[in-house]
Amino acid sequence: MAAEPRARDAGLAPYVALLFVQVFFGTLPVLGKVAMRELTPFTLAAVRGVFGALLLSLAARAFSGPAPRQTPGDRLEIAFLALFGIVANQVLFISGLHRTTATHATLLVATVPIFTIVVGLLMRRERPSARRLLGVPIAFGGVVFLLGTAGLSFGSTTLVGDLLVTLNSAAYAFFLVRARDVLARRSALSFVAQVFRYGAIPIVLVALPDLVRLRPAELSGEALAAAGGVVLLGTVGAYALNAWALARTGASTTAFFIYIQPLFAGVLAYFVLGETPSPRLFGAALLIFTGVAFAIWPSRVLRPAA
Repeated sequence: MAAEPRARDAGLAPYVALLFVQVFFGTLPVLGKVAMRELTPFTLAAVRGVFGALLLSLAARAFSGPAPRQTPGDRLEIAFLALFGIVANQVLFISGLHRTTATHATLLVATVPIFTIVVGLLMRRERPSARRLLGVPIAFGGVVFLLGTAGLSFGSTTLVGDLLVTLNSAAYAFFLVRARDVLARRSALSFVAQVFRYGAIPIVLVALPDLVRLRPAELSGEALAAAGGVVLLGTVGAYALNAWALARTGASTTAFFIYIQPLFAGVLAYFVLGETPSPRLFGAALLIFTGVAFAIWPSRVLRPAA
């Protein structure tokens, strides 16, 4: 098995892509909340899954060419990844977001790197360096500083949502680590398109009762626009770029960029909700980007055990 390509071999492009991934994912809490004023969480998850699978498949056909031949074992592995990276990730996050605050959801998503390191160690995929371990508390400290102490007060009214978002983070971390093996054998875009096709099926089955009651003609333009943004930005753009970057960096490095997401969410809140950026935002930016700088330092990667 070939060694993981180092960031300096791939240049800065993967890190630029990861920045855009966080811009796109950063729209989810705001756009998701707007869409769920009229759509149920399962309906929104189904919309993400179905339209995401369709658009990503079209993009893969246009830019990646014919998909390589696959064995039944390959398809089974991708279906397994879809359960974590698509089904669990989307259903848990959207359901959790519906039951908690955007502040809580943003903070809890930042736990993905912690889960990624644990999964990587257990699976002997990655060995975190001293710099990477130092980057964890620095970047996480920036997240906590941005959200303030109120963001750490989990009341009983948000407990279920908080737990769902935390489970979402664990599922996505597992997906990040396991997806590296598949991405070494095929293009990122065709991979993520197939994962979405497989994942959309169980999501639709779960959402079927809500979809039967859906009246699209009664939805407002605001809800439709928000749902469209969730699909185009928080789904197609984010997953495609994330998969491309994951093929060129380590899983932990990819996950560390999630710490940047609260910054973009704060900027989005300024433009959409009229919230004025505070000095806290800029202080958090310094901490988060410092942590990311440590995180992207080249580290040793373990080969799978024989």
